[in-house]
Amino acid sequence: MMSITLSNYIRVLKMRHSKQSRRKEEKKKRNLEVRIKALQRLAKRQHNKIHEIKLSFVSLGDLRERWKPHRYELDAKLLAKVSSFRKIKIERDESLCIRGSDNGLLVYGVHINRPSLVEDLYRSIEMLPESKHYMYRGEKRSEYMTSHLCVWAKYASKPFLSREYLDHKEQADDFFEKNKKLFNYMSGLLGQVAPGVFKQFQLYPLPNELKRLCGAWLGCVVNKGGNDPNQTNIHRDASEALYGYSCLVSCGDYTGGELILYDLEIILELNAGDMILFPDAVIHHNNNAAEGNRCSVVAFTQENVYNYWNREYNMILRRKTRGKSSLKIK
Repeated sequence: MMSITLSNYIRVLKMRHSKQSRRKEEKKKRNLEVRIKALQRLAKRQHNKIHEIKLSFVSLGDLRERWKPHRYELDAKLLAKVSSFRKIKIERDESLCIRGSDNGLLVYGVHINRPSLVEDLYRSIEMLPESKHYMYRGEKRSEYMTSHLCVWAKYASKPFLSREYLDHKEQADDFFEKNKKLFNYMSGLLGQVAPGVFKQFQLYPLPNELKRLCGAWLGCVVNKGGNDPNQTNIHRDASEALYGYSCLVSCGDYTGGELILYDLEIILELNAGDMILFPDAVIHHNNNAAEGNRCSVVAFTQENVYNYWNREYNMILRRKTRGKSSLKIK
């Protein structure tokens, strides 16, 4: 009988594993494509009225090109124009779609006409344990109390569960169970308007039996506003997926709290139940002070998880930032 060396045996195992992984990936891809087609058929019925806006002075491609991992100050001339920014409201029976000069999707907003989902979100946020102030380089980002309940890869090579999730796992699991329908609803919108991102977010597996907590997204940040002014400082969520979209849903009983999108020179007047998809990694934003009880949830997937998928499953990274070259888009 022919003997086999240890190195050959390991190589055979790797080849077998590689073939199995490719088969699983192809099956997952086919299933996601079927799901996307179903969502797009649904979109034709649900989004027959769309308020479309095209901005000639900004493009999604340019925003990605100008992306930087660190914080930087906005131009003083832009900040001086805030009072003249265009104000837009999301209507209950009309979707909002904002595109850049390159036709790239910058904002997609809808009102969730299912009040029970929004009410359940607010009640479940109120029931979460005391959260903390989010700090950025030693400064408070806002007076919001926030919780990061997610899978991410912050300063690590492999994704893991956030400490805030693990500290309150029972309550966090209950929060995700109560809002499962909402996160599926949010994921459905992503599949309708950004099918490529929808597929990319879900195509590759996670280590150690980790799972996606928010439908298509790996997790969320919960903003538990309380009675404070709920005003955030100007920021980008630069650690989130550069070629992805995050999804914000606002809830509670409040007035004010408009979302300012500085690079787009737009102010969105958000009411409870409004849902916004936008690339928060590349758009500077904050919200005005709100009166009353304003809470929100933002579903996201972190850019570092893309790095993990690239190393483990040869995910194509679509990156091209100034001074850096990148792999080409498939």
